[in-house]
Amino acid sequence: MIQVTLWSFDKKKNSTKVPTSTGYNIGGEMKENFAVTELSITFNFGKLNYAPTYNYMYIPSLRRFYFIINWIYEAGLWTAVCAVDVLATYKTEIGNSYQYVSRANSNYDPNLVDTTYITTPDGILRQSASILPANFFGGDIASNQGTIVCGVVGASSGNIGAVTYYAMSFSTFSYFMSNMLSSISWANISATEISEELQKALINPTQYIVSCQWFPVVFSSLSAGFSTTQLKLGWWTFTLYGTARILNTVGAAWVTRTQELTIPKHPQISNPRCSYLQCAPYSSYYLKFLPFGVFEIDSTELYDMAYLGLDVSFNLMTGDGVLHVAAKPYTGVYNFENAFLVAEGKVGVTIPVGQISADVGNFKQALSLGVATGVAQLIDGGGI
Repeated sequence: MIQVTLWSFDKKKNSTKVPTSTGYNIGGEMKENFAVTELSITFNFGKLNYAPTYNYMYIPSLRRFYFIINWIYEAGLWTAVCAVDVLATYKTEIGNSYQYVSRANSNYDPNLVDTTYITTPDGILRQSASILPANFFGGDIASNQGTIVCGVVGASSGNIGAVTYYAMSFSTFSYFMSNMLSSISWANISATEISEELQKALINPTQYIVSCQWFPVVFSSLSAGFSTTQLKLGWWTFTLYGTARILNTVGAAWVTRTQELTIPKHPQISNPRCSYLQCAPYSSYYLKFLPFGVFEIDSTELYDMAYLGLDVSFNLMTGDGVLHVAAKPYTGVYNFENAFLVAEGKVGVTIPVGQISADVGNFKQALSLGVATGVAQLIDGGGI
C-alpha cells in the first residue's frame, strides 16, 4: 500500500502552483510494475457510490504531484488514472533557475522569430528606392552635362609620364574636336608647299590622343588640377573654347560622390512584435548599381537600419571606380571603412576618337549607353 494526499484543486496546466490546503490522506494499491510519469492507484472509499471529485494528488514516497485525469470503478473500488505534474513537482528547481519564455501574452521579444504568429497570404510585395544618375553624380548626358577627360601626348608641365590628362566640359571638348578635324590650318603649313588635302591625309592628330572618356560629373564641380585655356597635342597647341583642368597628379584624378537611400521595410514591420520580419526569409534585398552590378544583400546587414550609404570613388584617368556600401539607423556621416559591400566597376564611358574624322553629334548616342552608369536602386522583395 502507498500513501497519497488527494485534493479537488483548480490550476492551469502550465503552472507551478501547488495546493496550500490540507488534503485527504488515504492509502492505495498500485500495480507491481509502474512508471512514475503515468500510473494508476486503486482506492477503497468504503460505501462511496458516486465518482470521487478529487482531481489532484501528491505521493510522498515518489515526491511527485499528479493530475488525476480519470476515475475507473470496478468491483466496489475506484482506480485513479494519473499523469505527473512536472512543473509543480520541480517548482523549487524551476524557481531557482533562469528560463527563456519564447511566447507570452504580457511581454515579448520582437527579435525572436515567431513561426506560429497568424499570417495572411498577401503574396510578395516589392518596394524600391532609387537615385537617378544626375542626382548621384551630377552630370546628365541628355543636357550635354558631364566631364570629358582626354589623355594626350604633347609637351606640358602637367605630364604624367608622356601623357597629359585634360578634363573639360562637353562644349569645350566639342569645340576642340571640331577645330582639330574641320581644318588643318593649325598645322601652320603653307598650302603652296603641301596642299590642304594632302596635309589631312598625312597628319592624323588623333593618334596623339591615347584615351578619351566621359564621366557623369559636372565639370564646374571639379576643383583638383590647375586651369588652362590651351591644349598641347603632339607638336601643336590648340586654344580651347573655355577652360580645361590639367590633372597633374594622381591624387587630382580621384573624384568621390556619396549619397544615401532610405531602406524599404516589410509592410508589417509596424507591428511591435514583428521586428524579425526584416530578415530572411520574410525580407530579401537586392542592390542594383550600374556599372558595378546587381548584388544580393544579407538582410541581417540592414536589420534595424534606416539608411543605406553609397560611396563611389573613381579615377578620371583610368575610368575605374570603387563602390562602398554601408548602413546606418539614422542619417549622417558614414564610416565606409566598415562597408559590408565593396565592388569595382568602370565609371568612365569611352569615346571613340581614333579616326581622322569624328562626328561630335554622334557622341551622344555612344554616351547614352552609359546613362545608367549612376543608377542606384535598392529593392526589397518581401512578404508574408
